[in-house]
Amino acid sequence: MPAGPHDVLELAIDGLFRRRGVLDPSRVVPGLGASLSESLALGYLAAGPCVQHELGSYLGLEKSTVSRLVAGMTEKGWVERARCPDNRRFQKVVLTAPGERAAAQIAEATKQRHERWFTALTEEEHKALAIGLPALLRAMAAEDDTAQ
Repeated sequence: MPAGPHDVLELAIDGLFRRRGVLDPSRVVPGLGASLSESLALGYLAAGPCVQHELGSYLGLEKSTVSRLVAGMTEKGWVERARCPDNRRFQKVVLTAPGERAAAQIAEATKQRHERWFTALTEEEHKALAIGLPALLRAMAAEDDTAQ
C-alpha cells in the first residue's frame, strides 16, 4: 500500500510506462513491431516531413539516438531521408507509403485504447485527470526548464 503522495505518483508513472509499451514494443500495436519512440516519431511525421534535429527536439532525444531511430525506421521501410534542397547540411525525414500506413494503424490503435481506458473511468475520474495530468506535466516541464 502506498505510504504517501510520492509512492502514489511513483506507482502511477511506473504503471503508465509499462502499460503504454515503453519497455515492450509489442504492446504499442501488436504485430507491427514498432517501439514507442518509433510510434511517436511516425505520429509526428504524419503531419509532414521534418529535419532530424526537429524530430529530436520533439522526442527529447540526442542527435545520435535520433539518427539510429531514423536508420531503424528506414530499414523497416517507414521513412526515407532526403537532403533539404535549401540547406544541404540537413536531412529531411519523410514518411513512405508503408510508413503512412503504420502511422495510421498506430493512431487508430492508440485512439481505441484511450477510448477504452476513458470509458472505464467515472465522471469524477475524468475531471480529476483533466486537472491532474496537465498540472503534473506543467510541473515536470518547469523542472526541466530550470535544470538547463
